[in-house]
Amino acid sequence: MGLTKKKHYESYTLAFKVKAVRESKKRGVRAVDVAKALGIHPVMLYRWRQEYKEGRLSENKHMQIKAPPPKKSREDSDALKRAETRIKELEKRLASKEEEVVILKKAKRFFSDQRRKDTRS
Repeated sequence: MGLTKKKHYESYTLAFKVKAVRESKKRGVRAVDVAKALGIHPVMLYRWRQEYKEGRLSENKHMQIKAPPPKKSREDSDALKRAETRIKELEKRLASKEEEVVILKKAKRFFSDQRRKDTRS
């Protein structure tokens, strides 16, 4: 039985990753070419780009860089208020429809019981 060798994986610094991502984002530059020039696999660069975009590109699990939250504009808050109002309205309508369904089920049971009683006599 053969033994498996543990592979050595290169670890890159946060500065290296960020620099690679920024280089690959430049206009007219292909990410594949940047990865080739840096001697890394293109998939690794794409993963770093995604992590950078999500604000979770980090050198290790304990140190994370987060992007600042986007500033809320007046239009955003107004849209949010309208959406919340609409949600409340729809929740009320849903509750009303659910109540109607319960009543209709009870009526169906009542009338089917009445029909059974009428057919027996």
